[in-house]
Amino acid sequence: APRAGARSLRPDMLLASLSLAAWQPPLAPARPRCSPVVGMSAGGGGGEAATPDELIGGAPLLVFAAEACPYCLELRRELASAGLEPEVHMLDASGREALRQRTGQRTVPYVFVGERFVGGCDDGPEPWMGAMPLLRSGALQQLLDSGSLPADAAALQATARTPVPRRNVALAAGSALAAASLYAYQRLDPLDPVTLLRKLEAESPPLPQALASGRGTLVEFYAPWCAECREMAPMMYRLEKEYAGRVNFVLVDGADPKNEQLVSLFSVDGVPHFGFISAERKLLQTLIGNVPRQAMEASLRRLL
Repeated sequence: APRAGARSLRPDMLLASLSLAAWQPPLAPARPRCSPVVGMSAGGGGGEAATPDELIGGAPLLVFAAEACPYCLELRRELASAGLEPEVHMLDASGREALRQRTGQRTVPYVFVGERFVGGCDDGPEPWMGAMPLLRSGALQQLLDSGSLPADAAALQATARTPVPRRNVALAAGSALAAASLYAYQRLDPLDPVTLLRKLEAESPPLPQALASGRGTLVEFYAPWCAECREMAPMMYRLEKEYAGRVNFVLVDGADPKNEQLVSLFSVDGVPHFGFISAERKLLQTLIGNVPRQAMEASLRRLL
């Protein structure tokens, strides 16, 4: 996961630090069509981008999200199914940093009712807060209607303890398959998932070397404490063997301070984070979270 206060790394800085001949800026993936989406350039005067502070309070229900974030998409779907239409803004790097400093929360989404920060998907400034728990308990609607939360916080906290689904059916199925793969792999190989991730990282070519190879490259950011990274480790190990010589696999420990610049460059907000880079050094796609094998292979085939 990204470290607090991480510095932005511009493409020209990447050229200097990685000694690359050329680098194409990342391409933004298509935005999910779920509720109205406004870019961070909306608002403000003179053509300048609006800051989160300028946007907060301007809509009854405001969601700051990130491209390709499954939690953001799931939250927007749940809000839409409840008949709520938030104003959604996709964050750039400066917007994410501003909201981290304002709220103390490091991950997207950021949800505001008026000027009140109610948390992310299922966590918030209080143990019983978060957009999903508040939505399920009815407290979010009350806050929108009256501007105040119910007095019975204990009831909200009990509701919040009920597990809240954070992924769609495909991601849930992928998690189950990844867990099964992990069990099968551990029966055949004594390496634990963290050791396997470290092994894959140690065997990875340096990123400059991978990008200069003339082949497509998959960059995976992981963290040793990340459960989903550990679940996916056996699958990624097999895919690396299957695509050897055709696609470069580069693993990066996103929790290691030495990788701070790469974390900033790829705008890593959570792990696992997968960046698919073409042979022409263009970032074609970004995937975040526990990705099913079928989806992972479809993205890998784009690099061939």
